[in-house]
Amino acid sequence: MITFSRKWLWSISLSLVLLFALLVYCVNAMLGFPASTTKASPSGDYVIENVRVGRIFMLGGMAYLRIIDSKDSAKVYRSPLYDTQSLDMRAYEDDNEVGITWIDFNKKTKVFTVSMPQWEESWLNVFISNTPYEVIPN
Repeated sequence: MITFSRKWLWSISLSLVLLFALLVYCVNAMLGFPASTTKASPSGDYVIENVRVGRIFMLGGMAYLRIIDSKDSAKVYRSPLYDTQSLDMRAYEDDNEVGITWIDFNKKTKVFTVSMPQWEESWLNVFISNTPYEVIPN
């Protein structure tokens, strides 16, 4: 009986470690994907990139917005995942915000605001978005 329990515990532990390693690998791959669309903000202070992640975890049609500070390329802000069918990459900027239609990034507070119609939370946002965000329901 003890031998069976140890084998069972060993199998479950190994499975969990492998699953965790796969998750880390996939999230790391998603964070390093090249942008499918790149725009400069009107002032040129920010680079706005749409990054598609549909090849992993069966996330067909999902992407995140990556905003890079042009003056300090180490400052990279990632939005939560969103459905690319609602995507409109027309960039805009004012004194407080930079972004695209449906997704704003507050330059002072460093917070994304998502106002995309029918936006849904994804469990992967914990790993993808490195920036606080708020959702305005429509």
